[in-house]
Amino acid sequence: MKPRYLTKSRFKLAVECPTKLFYTGKKIYRDLKQEDSFLQALADGGFQVGEFAKYLFPTGILIESKDNAEAEAVTLDYLAENEEVILFEPAIRFNDLFIRVDVLIKRQNSFELIEVKAKSYNSADPQIEGVRTPILAGMLPYIQDVAFQKYVLSQRFPNQAIASYLMMPDKAVNATLDGLNQLFKVKRHGRSIEVLTALNASKLVDQNNSLLAKVNVDQYVDIVMRDGIEFPGGRSRLPKLATEWAKFYGEDIKITPVIHSGCAKCEFRSHPGDGYKNGYLECMTEGTGLSEREIEAGTVLDIWNFRSKNKLIDKRTFKLSRVTEDDLKVKSDKDGLSNSQRQWLQCNGIPKEDDLGGFYFDRNVFENHHQKWKYPLHMIDFETSTTALPFFEGMRPYESVAFQFSHHVIEKDGSVKHIGQFIRAESGVFP
Repeated sequence: MKPRYLTKSRFKLAVECPTKLFYTGKKIYRDLKQEDSFLQALADGGFQVGEFAKYLFPTGILIESKDNAEAEAVTLDYLAENEEVILFEPAIRFNDLFIRVDVLIKRQNSFELIEVKAKSYNSADPQIEGVRTPILAGMLPYIQDVAFQKYVLSQRFPNQAIASYLMMPDKAVNATLDGLNQLFKVKRHGRSIEVLTALNASKLVDQNNSLLAKVNVDQYVDIVMRDGIEFPGGRSRLPKLATEWAKFYGEDIKITPVIHSGCAKCEFRSHPGDGYKNGYLECMTEGTGLSEREIEAGTVLDIWNFRSKNKLIDKRTFKLSRVTEDDLKVKSDKDGLSNSQRQWLQCNGIPKEDDLGGFYFDRNVFENHHQKWKYPLHMIDFETSTTALPFFEGMRPYESVAFQFSHHVIEKDGSVKHIGQFIRAESGVFP
């Protein structure tokens, strides 16, 4: 049986919820993130950025083996035999902690550890530090990822100086040529990924070598190592968490679930009759004491746009039927339902006099708005694309480009006319 290592992706998963370590990678549990086409599209952008980054280091050597032991052995050979070397995907292990670094640069007694992300970054306005927190919430998972890798690398090579970096698409930089997005085409074969690289990739990347920003994050890694990591159930120092989580994962022991607001987005859910186990329901029944039927009838995790879910959970209030108006701080609104009133309808149900088959309709509010409408009404729908690597010269990473629209007109008598439409289907032509 192959050893089960705590990798950087599993460490990140455990920060979200340590119990997820028990479910991940097991085919008996459904993982909705593996089926999400939008997340796959984001991942494709990540693969493109990763390949782009490799071309910024022309002498880099790819550690190709997917076998952990073989990749580790090849990596150690390169590091031992070369005073200076650049490696892509080198395998570094310390005890039961295992990482594949995106780019590792060795220069005698020092390392540069570079984590390549498709996360957008703006060098003209670098937003990493928060006003109330040392690190912005949107950047924190990426810094923690680098911190974990730097910790593993430092433990494996304690006498080496290590500088850590994030490399990200820079929204302050314009592409100088067309076609960057099409240099690296992602092809999926089930769960395996193949990146098809254009023949002119090296030349075009070289002419756009500033499109990815290389940002030193040592000061933020130091903050994570100093302050520890918060996770559902507590906060602790990274080395301690890594050791504990590696033990639980390696021995396939389920960590006792802690119910929290993040459970609402748990990906380990199945559908009735699909043949999979439901990790979410297992955690909820264990953590709340409710039956599966009671959970499926609705819990506080289901309350729309409610930020105080953890307060109710701390009071052991789980069922929607146990939520009170005071819990929601229900307030009225001059113009229709307030957020808190919507939430109360969800918990308490729609009053019988307003029940339209499960829907609430405020006719007075509608009529007040309707009187202000000026006919004809123009209904215009756009379709846009935002990608990490721009399609056209002059565009920045993640700049939107509209490639389709449709235009309809509604007359006062209710009739609808299709006025016009546009779609650009030709490859490589700016729409």
